[in-house]
Amino acid sequence: MIKLFVTDIDGCLAEPYEPYDLEGLGTLRRLADGAQGPPLSICSGRPYPYVEAMTQALDLTTPVLFEAGGGRFDPVAAQITWSPKLTDEMEAKLNTVQQWFLKECVPGTRMSLDHAKHTQTGVVSPETDEIRALRPRTEQFVAENAPGLHVFSTDVSVDVVPPGITKREGLAWLADHLSLGLEEIAYIGDADSDLEGLRAVGLSFAPPNATEAVRAQADHVPESAVIGGTLEAYRYCRAQNAT
Repeated sequence: MIKLFVTDIDGCLAEPYEPYDLEGLGTLRRLADGAQGPPLSICSGRPYPYVEAMTQALDLTTPVLFEAGGGRFDPVAAQITWSPKLTDEMEAKLNTVQQWFLKECVPGTRMSLDHAKHTQTGVVSPETDEIRALRPRTEQFVAENAPGLHVFSTDVSVDVVPPGITKREGLAWLADHLSLGLEEIAYIGDADSDLEGLRAVGLSFAPPNATEAVRAQADHVPESAVIGGTLEAYRYCRAQNAT
């Protein structure tokens, strides 16, 4: 029995820098609001303001995760809880990387600092080539100046994250908060940062727009991309729960 369906945002509910599929989001909202469930939640690397806005758009009442599990937001209590994995030492290292991004990486590019993040630091850009070139530079800088932090990237972002703040750990944190087992959770993700989370849950999905590694890891790959695939995955869970 799947008692919670968790979705990433980018690649699963919407594409970065692209218009929202408002009809698809509305359909997901109506399905999740039905008595058949399961309840819907979010686990995204996006910062709190973006995830909180998506929570409102989908009319969610179940707590959601932002910054890849760095924070948890309860939309009913309107309360944020920060991950206990974030230490003063890790915050100091994150600040070192952030200052490097601002002084050495962002000037003269289309990249910008993701200012809203607290438990990690990163940059975003609509230019994929800029992001691809920045990742190895970031890995080298982190290894030399902020060891222990982890570097993740997508087509539009590079993020530097403390150990223990991952989507897998976030999902476990959320499950514990809701008194659920990870085997009772379904999760859909599209990026390599989702891999550990997909391995941990009871039922995993990857839309066809996901990376090859993510598609290979998932239990099911829906036919449709982005929100269409998430709708297929959610309906699959409802059908499985009904049998």
